Amino acid sequence: MISVNVVTARRLIIRASFGLVAFVLPFLGSTGSLFFFLFLSLLIALVNPKMNIFMLVATVADRKSEVLVKPLALTFSLTALCIFSVVSGLPLYIVSVALIIVTLAEVLAVLFESYGSFTSSLIFVLSGGFFGFLVGGAAATFTNVSTSADFLLFVAMIGALVGALLRNILREVEENVVVPLGIGLAMWLFDGLSYSVPVVRLLLTLLFMIFLGYTLRRAKLADISGVISGILMGLLIVSFTDFRWFVLILSFFVIGGIFTKYKYDYKRAIGIAEGAGGARGYRNVFGNGLVALVCAIAFGITGNVLLITAYVGAIATATGDTLASEIGQTYRKLPRLITDLKVVPTGADGGITTLGEVSALAGAGAIAIIAALLGLGALSMIVPVVLGGLFGVNIDSVLGAVLERRHYLTNSTVNLLATAFGALAAVVIFLLLQ
Repeated sequence: MISVNVVTARRLIIRASFGLVAFVLPFLGSTGSLFFFLFLSLLIALVNPKMNIFMLVATVADRKSEVLVKPLALTFSLTALCIFSVVSGLPLYIVSVALIIVTLAEVLAVLFESYGSFTSSLIFVLSGGFFGFLVGGAAATFTNVSTSADFLLFVAMIGALVGALLRNILREVEENVVVPLGIGLAMWLFDGLSYSVPVVRLLLTLLFMIFLGYTLRRAKLADISGVISGILMGLLIVSFTDFRWFVLILSFFVIGGIFTKYKYDYKRAIGIAEGAGGARGYRNVFGNGLVALVCAIAFGITGNVLLITAYVGAIATATGDTLASEIGQTYRKLPRLITDLKVVPTGADGGITTLGEVSALAGAGAIAIIAALLGLGALSMIVPVVLGGLFGVNIDSVLGAVLERRHYLTNSTVNLLATAFGALAAVVIFLLLQ
């Protein structure tokens, strides 16, 4: 049952009402909208803490600072989007969509927070995509932007997913600044690609991703940020390629999740287990999958077949590295640092073991075989992918030993760079063997 107190209800009504401005922006134009939000920001900044309107919308933090920080942060971010619209050609309909998502969709998500973070985020995504589609269509029509329903729904859904992810990983004030900007810039990126997906295919894919995300959440293989980023990644991969590409990257997450649980109690006892019971978050999803995602999108746009090898090579690297860590760390002998072969403690960045190297080879090989069974590329791609994956895994160890140990890079950044090297190595070896 949905229940909110009177103060919260008033704030939500005001926020939802502010969303109606999204319908006004097309009449104002880019320059008019910019001055509108600048003027509104000035008014909010000048609101006296003793005024009724201040007490009506102020949070505890606002009362302490005597400034309406959250509303001001929201109008500042919308002002920034309008500046992009005036200076760099960001379509004004995107500002309208971003506004309706961070107001109406946000209000609905807050109303369902008592049902859990997954349900709240799902409401945000579905309502944000739907209302963004309607508002974006009206704004695009009024501003004479020629676009299709397929494209508008695709862009609005991407914006809603990005917004849902950001609102789950940011603090309250940051959320009001970054979420609208993130939504707007993400939609602008895909608007520039001029790529669309048939509505039925998009909706069926989204429903499947939501079901899969729910399953992973229940199995404790991913936290809420990992689920949302996985849904976003899966939707984009299927939209720009086909379902086989997604099955391959899903294989990585399933294999990785299973082996994260492998001897988990032992790894936890010696202090090297993944936190949160092994549930993966957005850092892990993007650290291991961003290079593959870029390859998939690039293939959908260009059709370059070498991107298939790069895609499989990136996933082979991620899988090999995960198995090398999760299985290799259970090796009873101490690992050796990859750069000088000196003995280091179990779990040390850059440490390698014989079991870890064999596990990495097995992981990369499994991905190469699954890709072949799915019909992604020729059989001649198997050897380059396995070798490229193994190369990427050891690059991961080198980066861990040289940079991560000194805290110059995070684990997610090392994973990202390693998958890029693995993808590149797979392509180079593939070309050399032709």
